[in-house]
Amino acid sequence: MAALALISTDSSLYDELVRGLERSSWSVEWLESSAIDDATIDHDVVVLDAGHPLAGQWQAPRGKPVLLILGAEKSTGEFDELVNDIVFRGAPAEELLLRLERLRTRTPLEDLRRRHLDALASIARGVIVVGPDLRIVFANPRASEIMGYREETMGGEELARLVAPEDWPLILEALERRELAQGKDIHLIRREGAKILCSSSFAPLLDGEDHTVFCFEDVTDERKTERELLKTMEFLGSLIDVSVDAIIATDMEQRVVLLNPSAERITGHHVSDAVGILTLEHLLGRGAAELVMRRLLVEDHGGDGRLEPTMLELVDVHGAHIPVQLSASLIYEHGQPSAIVLIFADLRDRIRVEERLADAQKKLAFTEKQGVLAELAGTAAHELNQPLTSMMAYAELLLRQSEAGSIGAKAAEVLIRESERMAEIVRKIGKITRYETTSYVGQQKIFDLDRAADAPSSDRGPEG
Repeated sequence: MAALALISTDSSLYDELVRGLERSSWSVEWLESSAIDDATIDHDVVVLDAGHPLAGQWQAPRGKPVLLILGAEKSTGEFDELVNDIVFRGAPAEELLLRLERLRTRTPLEDLRRRHLDALASIARGVIVVGPDLRIVFANPRASEIMGYREETMGGEELARLVAPEDWPLILEALERRELAQGKDIHLIRREGAKILCSSSFAPLLDGEDHTVFCFEDVTDERKTERELLKTMEFLGSLIDVSVDAIIATDMEQRVVLLNPSAERITGHHVSDAVGILTLEHLLGRGAAELVMRRLLVEDHGGDGRLEPTMLELVDVHGAHIPVQLSASLIYEHGQPSAIVLIFADLRDRIRVEERLADAQKKLAFTEKQGVLAELAGTAAHELNQPLTSMMAYAELLLRQSEAGSIGAKAAEVLIRESERMAEIVRKIGKITRYETTSYVGQQKIFDLDRAADAPSSDRGPEG
């Protein structure tokens, strides 16, 4: 038997309803006046007396149809959002019974269409309602558009025909659990057979037994773009990780947000100890950090937001200063700087190589100087020996022809002695194999003939 709840303060209205429905399957229960605030009414239909002093303030039980009994002097304006149907007091029993039966058999979907049709039509997502037989009983225009159906043809369609086979078990699980499920990606099949990817949500229809609301939106292009962006990001991440150059990125507050393996190796900082903790000042020192920021903001060092390669010193985890060649750039988002990227190369190995190269060039130059010196010395000794031999021969001849103790004899002896001294010097010149100097007067240096002639060339390096 169907149950009717009367909300009224008029006992005569109760009597009228009982008489009018006595041969029907309806029972009438007259609720007390306090029921005006009762939200747990369990009857099939609620009959509200428009003459009740609090009728305009009453909130009908959720999902229960309400029939308003209106007197001739009353208007319906204040009840438009409250009631489902209206009957005038004194209407024939047949009309009353017809309206009650219509309200009792009204489905929650009909209430949904009646109350929210305009709102559902304007929703940007597709909305369908699925009945207990897994057929579509309602679809908004957006759902029809996404699936490629005409609006009038989606009703009654089997949900299984719209879902890709691989995702059907997921749909069944969501429908069986009848719990709110949001943000699930499932594949749907359009009317022409094309497969699309949709972000979907499921929820039980309030007051609709075994009915489920299914909301979805086509995200095929978005997911494709996301995959491409993810692939690009993974590629760029790998590129940064394998870069020989150290790469560090900071936010505009100069806090480190990225530290690649090369930067870890050079600075000695582990990425977990650096990101969000270290700043540009920790890595470069206050002065160098300020210098980099100043140069990034002017155009004299590579352009606005760029710093051309610059020689600086980096501070490692132990506080040691490491010479690096650093370049930097600002990253802009929507025209505003959002991050700083530093790329630098460790110059320690290069400096060591340059020092060894300079030393080798110095030694090579010295070796070449020694070779030239030895050749020059040999040539000088050879050329001096001939006139010196002649001088000594003539000095001895002059000595023999002069009387002993005479001025000529003494002069000849001096010539012979000095010639022998010169001969010794020439012999030393012929033995020169290296460049040696000695102090002379003040800071002046002269060639040390004795050391250059006596010491082997491999004993010592170049001296100045």
